[in-house]
Amino acid sequence: MNNIFKKLKISLVIVGIVVGVGYLANNWGNNIEKDNTNESINNSNESINNSNEVLLSKLDKEILQYEDMESDYKELEYLEGILNNQYFVLINKDNKLDKSYVPSNLKKSEAKFLDYAQDNNLENATADAAKKMFDAAAQDGISLIGVSGYRSYSVQKGLYETRIEKNGEEKTRAYTAEPGASEHQSGLAIDILCDEYQTLDEGFEDTDAFRWLTENCYKYGFILRYLKGKEDITGYNYEPWHFRYIGNEEVAKDIMNRGLVFEEYINEVKNKINDLKK
Repeated sequence: MNNIFKKLKISLVIVGIVVGVGYLANNWGNNIEKDNTNESINNSNESINNSNEVLLSKLDKEILQYEDMESDYKELEYLEGILNNQYFVLINKDNKLDKSYVPSNLKKSEAKFLDYAQDNNLENATADAAKKMFDAAAQDGISLIGVSGYRSYSVQKGLYETRIEKNGEEKTRAYTAEPGASEHQSGLAIDILCDEYQTLDEGFEDTDAFRWLTENCYKYGFILRYLKGKEDITGYNYEPWHFRYIGNEEVAKDIMNRGLVFEEYINEVKNKINDLKK
């Protein structure tokens, strides 16, 4: 695209030179043709003016084309910047983390967690954002409580296998990620309930806490990850308690306002990028 800009700039310079030459020719012609008849001078000027109008029209079109291309280039940079955000990583059944992956900057969350919760560590920025979100909710009279944060590959593997034995594979796969496919392994996901409701089921959506979260979570870079009616896209049943940090409040707001899941938004951005590169 940079090559296109260079060619376009060169063409604009050429057109400018031609217009300038026409202008000089006009003045020069007026000076040396003083002895000609007025009719001859007028005809010459009219011809030059017509030529200049054509060149200026072409110049206007070139400028508009350049502005459109510059706008597309800026949009392309913006979209690629979204995908290159370190927190904008897709983790699901088709995009798994390696079993050796452990976030390098885990820390214990200062947000309130259940007393018996063993995995209250989160990725550093996620932990800070969660604390701010919990504090803001408390100011509005909402008492949020964390249930689960970071979960290692081995812990997820044990959890998955235990639930397979207890509930069978079909039911387990609907709610529990296979080892490597869990967002909890990234340290970017947190399960949230409230003091008034401490059961991980769909009943949480009827609480004031859930309503507060869906209206405000984007302000802290979080999205509701597994939406109702999008099970065929996410691969998991609806989970009103599972929130994912993506580190971009503007994008999080767009996702929440439009009722999208992470997979949909990423595919949308990738399609826009491909269209701009054509």
